[in-house]
Amino acid sequence: MSTRSKVLVESRAARGDPIPERIVKLDDTALIRLIQETHDPDGRDIDCQPLMRNIEEILYRVAPLGIQAAMQKTPAPSDVDNAQLATLSFVVNRISSQMTYKCLVNGDAHAIAVSLLQLLSAYFWDAKLVLLLAAFVLNYSECWLVIQIHGSSKLASKIATLKQVPKLGILKQQLEALNNLIMLLLDLAKCIIEFKELPPESSDLPELSTAHGAIPTAVYWFTRGIVACAAHSTQFTASNYDYTTLRSGTLEKELSALADKIKISNERLQKQLTICYQAIDEKKEIDAYKSLSRLIESAHIDNMKVLKALLNTNEDMAPLIEGYTKIRVNLEVLRRKYVLLLISGLIDNPSYELDILGQIYMESKTYSGRINDFEFVWIPMVESTPMTEATKQKFENCLAAMPWCSVGHPSSISKPVKRFIREKFHYRNRPILVVLDPQGKVSSLNAFHMMWTWGTFGFPFTKQREEALWKEEFWRLELLVNGIDMTILNWIRSGRHIILYGGDDIQWITNFTDTAHRVALSGIPLELVSRRKSDARNRKTTDVRWNRDVGFVQQRLGCEFYRAWRFYVLHTLQKFHEWKENVKRVDFFDVLKEHYEQLCGDDHPCCHLDFDNIAGEIPENMMCPDCHRSMEQNAIYSCCHEPVQ
Repeated sequence: MSTRSKVLVESRAARGDPIPERIVKLDDTALIRLIQETHDPDGRDIDCQPLMRNIEEILYRVAPLGIQAAMQKTPAPSDVDNAQLATLSFVVNRISSQMTYKCLVNGDAHAIAVSLLQLLSAYFWDAKLVLLLAAFVLNYSECWLVIQIHGSSKLASKIATLKQVPKLGILKQQLEALNNLIMLLLDLAKCIIEFKELPPESSDLPELSTAHGAIPTAVYWFTRGIVACAAHSTQFTASNYDYTTLRSGTLEKELSALADKIKISNERLQKQLTICYQAIDEKKEIDAYKSLSRLIESAHIDNMKVLKALLNTNEDMAPLIEGYTKIRVNLEVLRRKYVLLLISGLIDNPSYELDILGQIYMESKTYSGRINDFEFVWIPMVESTPMTEATKQKFENCLAAMPWCSVGHPSSISKPVKRFIREKFHYRNRPILVVLDPQGKVSSLNAFHMMWTWGTFGFPFTKQREEALWKEEFWRLELLVNGIDMTILNWIRSGRHIILYGGDDIQWITNFTDTAHRVALSGIPLELVSRRKSDARNRKTTDVRWNRDVGFVQQRLGCEFYRAWRFYVLHTLQKFHEWKENVKRVDFFDVLKEHYEQLCGDDHPCCHLDFDNIAGEIPENMMCPDCHRSMEQNAIYSCCHEPVQ
């Protein structure tokens, strides 16, 4: 059996109705093979978009009833290449003539469709559809010109009489069905044209291959739809028009059935087109991510290429907003400087981190020379798109509080850059301070701990600089509080005892505070500095002095707390009445330590330290402050499930 014999066509006798255009049952495999046999492009290409705009403009101007409403507005004037039109006019006229003749002699719709596709075998799929539409519109517009002007033109009136043109009121339902089908044909043609215009890098996508497999069937039903439209629009002005068919409503049924077929093909291809666009976007993001990785790992003369890639900007753009003036500035203000990228979400105000960082930044501006040769740039990590009004307002508030340069809008930070920041800079929804040297090379993944500890003296915030500073320094309370609050320094100078404590256990903090308060009331010169991690703003006000910058102190401590000591220290203070007489002879902390060790005994568990790995580098070796042995390093994974703006 030949390929064509597998196409099943019901005869008029079998159907028992007068429908001249048959909706046929087709074996999909045989149909695709048949249509593929008519497809033999020779490489000639057509710019389809201008032709489509020209077709839409004609339809809008001449079509009655629903087409104008469906188009909503007049299409933009087309810019068709006259040379291209001259080349194609012969093909369009030939198709138009063939359709008109075969439709008037009641030719088989399937055979007409296949013959038209054979006539267009040398063209690509998108060009076939545009040329078929142009051929249909050529006849359709001539038909309606006669209908529209026959009442005002004697010549048109005579032609209308000769052709027995019916009144528009009689054709209302048929025209609505015809217009609906025409609109579906336009949508399908645009969809297939869009496939042709996908970027070259999409050619190897498996998603595109799937779509290409569905295009031949869609093209066939498109051609069948064009044939049906041509047949009925031609017969509207034909003297042998079948009014029995008109009255029976079979014409609308046929056009509706074809519309369903074309609608299904269009929906299937639109879905595939969406999938292709998603795959293209993903591929672009992967390529951009790899390109950014290579760029940052490469050597450069200055930092401009790296900054342009991270901030997603072009040569002629001013992507930054200057801190105080809030005017747009170019990247040139950062050329060959150390750039500290403050990467964070939308920081809630007030924020002690932002305040202290601002103090350090202002301090850097009071110096001259190399220590002043760095700038901050805030990179906001905002995931929600589009931004809500509340998020926009929050961003504006943060922007107003920044004394340094900021990215002009969160949308400037592309998805590949965000992925790079998360994967390579290890951003976990908490602020980090990434340092780029004057050549754009990353010299520190997070300089916050150095900034808290050394301020501007940590410049240029490299590991080598940190090691050099530690060789000149040792741990003492002055190091933690120097430059933060003169009150604590005054406590130190006056010889007062100071306890720093904090954590997550609210009950423990409350008990410790009350106990220490009672000890202080017994005449011990004791001061407390505390910050509860879960809520820094909820501080108990008692006669015990509280430090307003304890958050900064905790940052300098690097979030190191001795959890195993909580119970023993508290219990020792609770027994203060047993050993307070010894304080008169010996220093308070010496007596505290002695009774603490007696309470713990030799079998108490040694302490463990918690280091937040985003706060800075974790020490390679640590000595246990209890047993003075080398501590083991273990990894604990905790969920950082913080809300993302």
